[in-house]
Amino acid sequence: MNRLLPIGVLIFLLTACATAPDCDPNSAFNAGRNDIAADSACDQPAYGEAWRLGQTLGELEREQAALEDSDQPLTTAQRARLRSLARDIPELETLARIQGLLPPADISQQDP
Repeated sequence: MNRLLPIGVLIFLLTACATAPDCDPNSAFNAGRNDIAADSACDQPAYGEAWRLGQTLGELEREQAALEDSDQPLTTAQRARLRSLARDIPELETLARIQGLLPPADISQQDP
């Protein structure tokens, strides 16, 4: 009986460590960007803000990809939306870089 108590405590601690939520803002940003729900156990403001930024960026990227991959000719409104997305997405990426959620941009590969 005396040996079972330490083993039980050890199992409890290992289980608790294995199920701890990942409340890192970088994880939140990536989850939001990939359309994965935020972890409800993470209630820190930085986590929520990073998740919302990732979610918004991911939605815009998916919308842009859908418009670009369309088999049908784009309407005037769709072309205007595509131009807007081409402007908005880099702005959100810059905000994410400033917050340390994305790595710095590689400016050596950008067009002049």
